[in-house]
Formats: sequence, structure tokens, C-alpha cells
Amino acid sequence: MPKVVPEYKEEAKKRIIAAGIDVMSEKGYSQTTMEDIAAHLGVSKGALYLYFKSKDDLIFESAKNMQSPLCGMSMITFPTSDAFDIWSEILDNFMPFEPKINALYFEMIAMAEHNPKIRDLSIKNLMDEIEMIEHKIASQQQKGHVRADVDPRTIAIALISIFNGLRMMILLGMDREEISKRWIEMGRVILGGADDQSTL
Repeated sequence: MPKVVPEYKEEAKKRIIAAGIDVMSEKGYSQTTMEDIAAHLGVSKGALYLYFKSKDDLIFESAKNMQSPLCGMSMITFPTSDAFDIWSEILDNFMPFEPKINALYFEMIAMAEHNPKIRDLSIKNLMDEIEMIEHKIASQQQKGHVRADVDPRTIAIALISIFNGLRMMILLGMDREEISKRWIEMGRVILGGADDQSTL
């Protein structure tokens, strides 16, 4: 009999997913085996198959837990109404500076080309992210903190594109100071210049 993970089913699944992300962040998806994940947890491989039919099933569930960090914006209230200050805080609060995490994120995105389930999930996550940021920007417009003549969806897509571009640069070795500097400079360009930072 395989050794059973000693938690309730949902809690056990969460632990397996977290372990899978840890191991895949170290080794990459293609080099990770179910044996590796089981060893990381200290259980038998058979125990994992009580919860996941295959590594592909596990990677799909892991992808659900690896949404863009920007999705966390929906859960917080910024302590300022200044648009440029909010832009600056996004990097500090949400950018993952660990290259291995970014590598796994992009590896999962690349899998979308050949894995319909991952592709559908990635598209849904992206659309949810755009909608959430678009709503945040529209809310700031209503309060008068963002210029009324800009399209919130365009700004949302631009923010996501820049954010993910910088994630790639972190993966390729650009240091944190450089990333932070470029994020601030791009914020000044998008938000209308350093002399008028409170409105878009």
C-alpha cells in the first residue's frame, strides 16, 4: 500500500501542488519527475497518484496557482491616491525577483502552444487580469486621479506587457536596481511626465 499523505484531501493536494512548484522551479518542468516531488514531500510516489493522475494533471493545477502576481492587486488597497505612487508600489508589492519562479512561469506559458488546457487557463487568467486592472484604473478615473480621456483597457494591457517584459529581463540576469529604475522611468512616460504625476 502506498504511504498516504497525512492530511485531508484538499490540504494534501495543496501541499503537493506547492511541492511541485518548488521542485519544478529548481529543475524545470521537463526535468521534474513525480518521484522528485514525492521525495520533496517525504512520501511515496504512489501517494501522489491518489490525488493526481499524472504529472500533466499536476502541472495544470500548479498553473492555476501561478497566476500573474498582478492578480494580487485585487486584494489590496493602496495607501495613496497618487497614480505615480501607485505605479511605483506595484513593482515593490508584486514583482517576483526570483529568477527560478519567473523561469517556471514562462515555461508554463510556452506549454500553452501544445496543451489546450494550459492555453485555455492562461487566456482566462490573462483576461481576468486585464479586467481587474482596467476596473482599478476606471475607479481612479471616477475619483479624478486618472485623466478621463485615456482608455483604461489600453493602460491595463500596457502595464501587464511591461511587467511581464521586466520579468523576462530578471530571468536573463538584469539586476533589481536596474529593473526598478526602468519601471519608474516607464511610469513617468505612461503617466505623463515627472512634473505631473498625480494624473494620467
